[in-house]
Amino acid sequence: MADLVIVAAMFAFAVMPFFVMKRLILAQKSGFVLTFISVLIAGFTILIFASSTPIGMDPLRAIGIAMICLLPALIGAGAGVILGYILLHRRFKE
Repeated sequence: MADLVIVAAMFAFAVMPFFVMKRLILAQKSGFVLTFISVLIAGFTILIFASSTPIGMDPLRAIGIAMICLLPALIGAGAGVILGYILLHRRFKE
């Protein structure tokens, strides 16, 4: 049961940025997209650093948050950007 909850959480964290990025790319708001992805990458990097260095955070919690929340969000955001880009170019091609 716990595995199902983890997979569902990862799916939710991946789907939300996917649709947000697709919508922002179609609205041609690339600045917001770059900012959002940069914040996700910065958070992921800080948590990975915190998992291997004693900076005041529990290493297990840091790697857990990084792998369960931020990594799927980064993958979903990247896929949303690619889909939005493809749809945007298809819209202007016709």
